[in-house]
Amino acid sequence: MTAAGPADHRHGVAVAVLLAVMIALAGLPFLVGLPSPKAALVLDRAQLSLNGGPAHPVRLPHSWQRDLPERTQAVYLIDVVIDAVPDRPQSLFIPSIRQKLAVQLNGRVLYRQRAASWADLSRGYFELRQIPPDLLVTGTNHLVLTLTRTDGLIPAHLSRIYIGDAEGMIDPPWLRPLINTELRSISLALHLFIAAGLFAIWAGRPSDPVFRWLMVLSVSSLAMAGIELWPFPRLIPFATSHIVLMLPAFGLMMIGLALAITGRPRPRWLVPAIILVPALLLTVRILADAPIAPTQLLGAGIGIAGHAVAGLVLLHAFVTQRLWTGGLLGVSALLTAWFGIHDVAVAFGLIPGAFLLSTFVRLLTYLAFLILLMSRLATSLNRLDRANDDLRARLAEREAELSILHETEKHLVGQAVREQERRRLMQDLHDGLSGHLVSIIALSETGQRRDDIERTAREALDDLRLVIHSLDLGDTDLPLALAGFRERLTPRLRRLDVRLVWSMEALPEIQGVTPGNALSILRILQEAVTNALKHGPARLIEIRGTPDPAGAGGKIVVTDDGTSTAPIGKGFGLENMRRRARQVGGSISLVKNTNGNALQLCLPTRLNDC
Repeated sequence: MTAAGPADHRHGVAVAVLLAVMIALAGLPFLVGLPSPKAALVLDRAQLSLNGGPAHPVRLPHSWQRDLPERTQAVYLIDVVIDAVPDRPQSLFIPSIRQKLAVQLNGRVLYRQRAASWADLSRGYFELRQIPPDLLVTGTNHLVLTLTRTDGLIPAHLSRIYIGDAEGMIDPPWLRPLINTELRSISLALHLFIAAGLFAIWAGRPSDPVFRWLMVLSVSSLAMAGIELWPFPRLIPFATSHIVLMLPAFGLMMIGLALAITGRPRPRWLVPAIILVPALLLTVRILADAPIAPTQLLGAGIGIAGHAVAGLVLLHAFVTQRLWTGGLLGVSALLTAWFGIHDVAVAFGLIPGAFLLSTFVRLLTYLAFLILLMSRLATSLNRLDRANDDLRARLAEREAELSILHETEKHLVGQAVREQERRRLMQDLHDGLSGHLVSIIALSETGQRRDDIERTAREALDDLRLVIHSLDLGDTDLPLALAGFRERLTPRLRRLDVRLVWSMEALPEIQGVTPGNALSILRILQEAVTNALKHGPARLIEIRGTPDPAGAGGKIVVTDDGTSTAPIGKGFGLENMRRRARQVGGSISLVKNTNGNALQLCLPTRLNDC
């Protein structure tokens, strides 16, 4: 089996389960019957009088014909015969009823035990009214039920009537919220919650077409529910009968939502049609005085067709693209179309029906909206997490690449520095040691004194030691280099009977010390001492380290008591010393007077990397 085999199998199972659930929900209202209390008196015969006309016998359940006038009042006269007055409290229970109901028993009004705050009486509800203990009498009791239709053309309906013990009248108990108007209040509360959430999300993501369609659908549906509620039917008498003309807008909006969810392009005519089709139907109905039944039927048909098309588009996406949220919303859209057909058939008197079922499926649609909303939110968060993970992975890769590049660059820079240091050391060896060796050879060939040859050899050895000792210096090892220089300088000056005064305690820390620039500093000091001995002749040499008064580093000052005014010789002359000072980022100055000479080497806080 290939890797895609198990996934295809699971998807096939999901498709089958979804279709089975849809078929079960579509058939559930037709399979579940109304509650029929046990041990209760059943009333299924009555005399019916319509709009004050003559009474004629009918069997319950009973529905009006649609061709009656819009404002119709029906009076059901029922004789309730009992052999003995019950000793327990009794209630009158009507499992299903449409239109406004008034109840009288033996001339007294029976009031509802609890008012239905969000009831839409034209869609169907149930009645449970308590009978006062002293009202029933042995023999015949007269029950009068008055059904009044004040708006719209939906037929009235009256089911069988039950009189019995108040406790356990509704059996099973779980049917109570389904046949009560509590479900309508729950649906409205959920609708308000979803509409507020969708509006907030749409405000933050106005460019997302799915959230835009969801928000428009939810707000429009909420407005339609508000028209159905009190007090709009009283203020606008034709509101309920004409509200069905708005159904095409909802069907077309569902098509727009389905196209947005599946990523298909929206036709240009869709948005104008959402506004123009209901407006055209309402205009034809009012201005042309067209019969209300055809316009209602056309409006309901367009709305049902729109939901059916949207459901098929979403289910197709679920089957082909494995878009499970599309499958869930597609099921609710198809169920809305199916129950819409049922409600139209009931409203036009084509089939009997206790309730209009679109109210119940509306809750399923809201739940599908909520699941779709949460799913898209979770998908967005997952995409954000994946983007963050991908960004972190790429960042780690870039950091690794930069680390490698840094190490490579560091290695290359190190090689360049070592090469530069090698060249400088070779130059120093050439300028220093090779010159001394040439002098030794020349002195030997010309038969000079042994003392001159020995002195020149010692200078060559000092020069070599100066270069070798500078090789192991670190970033802040200038004091160590100076200490080594002092250690080599002291014996030399002692042999020449020259006193050395050395003080480096006040010299601030100088960073950036490399073998090359340390050697440059020592060369400058070496040249300064050599000049003091050669041109002085000096008997006292002082080398002191002090901080720079400007706070920009430190100074090393070499002073001597020589009185000669002869210029400094060439070779390692003053210009060569200045060149070395510039290489490390410093400068030198020389002051000659009758009391001696003073050479000042100014160094920055951090030497140049040269």
